[in-house]
Formats: sequence, structure tokens, C-alpha cells
Amino acid sequence: MTNVNFVSMDSILVKYTYIGSDNHANVNYKKLGKLLSGQKISDMIEFNIGAGNITDVRLIIEINPDNNQPELNLFNNTLTVQFGVKRDQTNPLLDILFDGIHIMDGDIVSPKPEILITLEDDNKLLPVTDPNLFEMKLDTGRNQIMEIPMTSPQIKFTPAGNGNTTAKIQYYPNLKEGDYKLIVQAKDASGNKSGVNPRSVNFKVIERQSISNVLNYQNPFSTSTQFVFTLTGEEVPEIMSISIMTVSGKVVREITKEELGPLHIGLNRSEYKWDGTDDYGSKLANGVYLYKVNTRKKDKSLYDQFSLEKTDSYFTKGFGKLVILR
Repeated sequence: MTNVNFVSMDSILVKYTYIGSDNHANVNYKKLGKLLSGQKISDMIEFNIGAGNITDVRLIIEINPDNNQPELNLFNNTLTVQFGVKRDQTNPLLDILFDGIHIMDGDIVSPKPEILITLEDDNKLLPVTDPNLFEMKLDTGRNQIMEIPMTSPQIKFTPAGNGNTTAKIQYYPNLKEGDYKLIVQAKDASGNKSGVNPRSVNFKVIERQSISNVLNYQNPFSTSTQFVFTLTGEEVPEIMSISIMTVSGKVVREITKEELGPLHIGLNRSEYKWDGTDDYGSKLANGVYLYKVNTRKKDKSLYDQFSLEKTDSYFTKGFGKLVILR
């Protein structure tokens, strides 16, 4: 607004009237600062548009409505604006990670996982700040579905806001051995659900600390091969390596845990690709080689390796068989 008068005004009273589709008038008064002759002043007002997908809005702004600052003419002190407001109808995006990764349906996870649930909404004006917009249930597979309250000590909520459009739920359950299903539904601040149906993930918990189903893929191979194996229990092995041997038992290559890359409870596929060279970088001859997984704790106690069972013709009695064929 601009003071076109030659007289300065020591304060300005502004009346805002908001009329929605229901014809209900919402009135706010605000007192602004001094407005000198010929100067401009600006203001901002917020209204809640209420329910409905599209709302017709009429906004009436009256300057000096009670003529507390005496003026000769008041005709130019009123502004009426009519416009439509369309509500946010975009679904937010829900995501679920177990210990930092996306798992396949039915995968094995730790008995004490960190389950991260994120809800991303592109509406920066209405961030998700209420944990009760999340609904979580855990099916234990024993005809018992537990509602997980957002007030649980196993729940940590991080709201969206300050430019961040993603709200987070971190869930730290203590699980017994068995099959589970996690069921999650969430809404944004406008009430839009993340999906028509809740998101569900089936997973399995095995408490036994073990390594199993150790295979290499591809096999036979010509240029490189990766190792696939399953870890169960609460934590990954503290010390782990894979020994590559000739059929006579001579170790020609030792692949360390650090070389294998990040490990997690469940099915692993190593980032490392062995290229068929020995510890000195020389190419090994074509033929059959053996491999063995070595795991132990720092106190030298061993992990249970039920991979000793025969899994196929390439793995038996604790040793795997791989073939180099260039």
C-alpha cells in the first residue's frame, strides 16, 4: 500500500476479510507501522482454506477501516480480490529400508534391524511434522498383528521442514526368530495417502549367527566372478576372508573382508569381482580351483558355518569349486 496523501500516518490498521466457498467470513486485524507521505508498506497474511479440493476465495483488504487516521477520501482504501485455490492432491512417496538397503520380499534381516521409513512430499508449505500421519503394523505370522504406536521407545521421528521435504521414522525392534510382515501407510499434511493400499514387506529373522549358501557367480568364468552368500544373526562377522586354493590345497589368493565390500545380514553379493589372478596379480591357469570361507570373532571364537552342507555340485564339505575357462 502507498500513502498518496501529503500527511504522514503514525500507524496503519488493516482489516483482512477472507470468505471461502462456505460463505463464512474470517476476519483478521493487523496494526502496521508508521507510513510517511509518499512511502510504501507491505504485509503478509495467512488463511486456512479448510476442506475441499477447490475453494473459491474472496479476499477483502480495508486500510484504516475505522477512520482512526482521519482521511478526506476512503474510496481507494479497499481492495477486493477473488481467486480459486486448488488443494494439494499429489501423493507423497513412501520408502522402506532395512539396515540401509532395500530388501527383496522374504529376505533375511537382523533380529535387531534399523528399519527406516521415509515419506517425501513436494509440498514445502505443508511439511510432514506429525508422526501420527504414519500408521505401522507388524504381522508376526502367528495370527497376531501388532499396532506400533508412534510413542513407542523403539520409534524415533524426524519431521520435515526448513526446506527438507522428507519426514523419517526410525524403528528399532527386537525380534525373535520367525517370519514377519511390516505394513506401513502414511499421509501428507493435506491428507493424501502414499498409496491406495498400505505398503507391506515380508521378511525372515534367523537368530543363529551363521554364514551359508556360499557360491560364486558366474561359474565357470573367463574374466571375473563375484561371491554370493547369506549371513544370519545380529551382526556381520568381525573377521572374514575367502581363500582360493588349487585342488592340492595351496592357497593362491586370499580375498579379505575389506575387499568384499559392505556386508549386511541377509543375502550378500560382493562388490568385489575376482579376475582369476593370484596374490601377485598373475593370471591363474585354466582349470578347477577350490575356495573356502574363513570367519571368526576377534576373540578367535568361530561363527557357525552351516554352509558345510552340500548346496550343489560346486560346493560340498565346506569347500566350493570354481572353474576358470578363458
